[in-house]
Amino acid sequence: MTAVPTWFGPADRPLFGWVHVPADNRAAGAVVLCPPVARELAATQVCYRFVAEELAAAGMLAIRFDYDGTGDSTGVDLDPQRVESWLASIRQAIDLARSCGAQSVSLIGMRVGALLAAVAAARLGSIDAVVLWDPCESGRAFVRQEAALLRLLSNDHQGTGDGTELPGFVFSAETVSHLGSLTVPADGARPSRVLLLTRPDRRPATKLTDALGTEPDLAEARGQELLLEVEPGSRETPHDVVAQVVSWLHRGNPASPGVVSISAQDAASVPFEGTRLTERTIRLGPAGLFAIVTEPNTPTGTPTVLMLNAGNDWHVGPNRLWVDLSRRWAAAGFRCVRFDESGLGDSPPRPEKPANLVRSPDAFDDVKDARFAVEPDDPTNVVLVGLCSGGYQALEDALVRPTRAIYAINPVLHFAPPELATGAMDPRRRICWPVSGLASTYRSWLAEPVRRRLRKVLWRSIHLLNRDRGRDASTWFDQLRIDGVEVLVVCGEDEARPFGTTPAETLGAAAGHDSIRLDVIEGLDGALMPAWQRAEVSRRLTDHLVGHFVPAEERPIARVASA
Repeated sequence: MTAVPTWFGPADRPLFGWVHVPADNRAAGAVVLCPPVARELAATQVCYRFVAEELAAAGMLAIRFDYDGTGDSTGVDLDPQRVESWLASIRQAIDLARSCGAQSVSLIGMRVGALLAAVAAARLGSIDAVVLWDPCESGRAFVRQEAALLRLLSNDHQGTGDGTELPGFVFSAETVSHLGSLTVPADGARPSRVLLLTRPDRRPATKLTDALGTEPDLAEARGQELLLEVEPGSRETPHDVVAQVVSWLHRGNPASPGVVSISAQDAASVPFEGTRLTERTIRLGPAGLFAIVTEPNTPTGTPTVLMLNAGNDWHVGPNRLWVDLSRRWAAAGFRCVRFDESGLGDSPPRPEKPANLVRSPDAFDDVKDARFAVEPDDPTNVVLVGLCSGGYQALEDALVRPTRAIYAINPVLHFAPPELATGAMDPRRRICWPVSGLASTYRSWLAEPVRRRLRKVLWRSIHLLNRDRGRDASTWFDQLRIDGVEVLVVCGEDEARPFGTTPAETLGAAAGHDSIRLDVIEGLDGALMPAWQRAEVSRRLTDHLVGHFVPAEERPIARVASA
């Protein structure tokens, strides 16, 4: 099987996707995978990639793609006509499938993606089969549920105008209205077959299938809770359901195998706030790490920005922040590269290594390979950006080999490295504080009132222990200062605790030096779910980047581009 990245669709507003082609370049029809939206889009990335690979292995061409304004495609949340643009994106993905030579096209949609797939099938016609996977019958109910989830996760909101804020995303009033009124047209075309997958504890979404006018085959959408409703690091792909979907599509496919081919576009001109930028797909290092580079129209010789994975999210970053910053900073003259570490996102795992392993020791090799690939003449001429595990890895990497700057957002230093399950901790880890029995007792056994009273005592004990081990923050902050690395750490109060209980403990000899900065934002969410937090972090990073690496005479232009 071959997976080919490509831009497609309208030249003035390109979409991004992947075409998965069977190994013999022959396919019995094509399947277009319509993704969910908002938070559920990120949750299904690994699952959708696995579905596409299994479809190609079964002899079908598969296309997974990003709707307009999502993932790596052009646009943002608050652009007008979001719902119609998502439906247009499905049509353009179908056109891509047919341009590859597919004789029949089927659709898979999950959650809101299922609603969009049903509407697209009825509007467009000539669709063989539709898989409605745990569908949302009502866009209005989806928005209401996601908004309630954000209120449950965080009570820290500062308003979004007339929009509705969801976890990590904002829908305009127009989008909410259009999504709420979206229905399958009663006089639309009928797909030949429909498979309806429903969670075991819910009733089937028969309103959708009745509107489509095709008697559905029924099956259970088992494992959805473990895919959509758990922490990112605990997501599980429902392999049995995937196998059932692939078998159903393959078994009833009317097309005979025929030759398929793709003319991939590895670059596109992307509009952003009144200018156009170039984005290209590239591979980094011997492991073939997947990356997208955003290039300015007029390079300024500034350092290259490298953006690391946050946990097991893919290269678009936390709530798509890396895409926004890549384009914003490229408009200010910086070349930006967002990439997937080995085994994460769209990068293959290294030989004999597992996929989807967060905080793997291989991340040291991945960042090294990426640095030498983008700056072969001077691999120190990079700025590393990361959140959570990515922020931790950026700090570790700069201690191995200096870099121009580090932007670490909510870096997590206190965790159990995965290699401890089979042996000793990787010696390259200089700042990781392995989870101790004391910390485990504090988190697991003690009630919150007791934890509050013991918090300072606990952290002071941990700081003293790690200072003896040479892992205290003041020690390695001093080393980064000596090496000339600009450091900006932006974090919440809890994430700041590993850095020290007083400023002197935190910064050590670096205290008072502009090269080391620790910004603590009260209530900062670990994943930057509230919109104002993403905006504030973006502003602080942009001001620091422009202020340190853009000449003063050019700075007003760069600041306008990043506003």
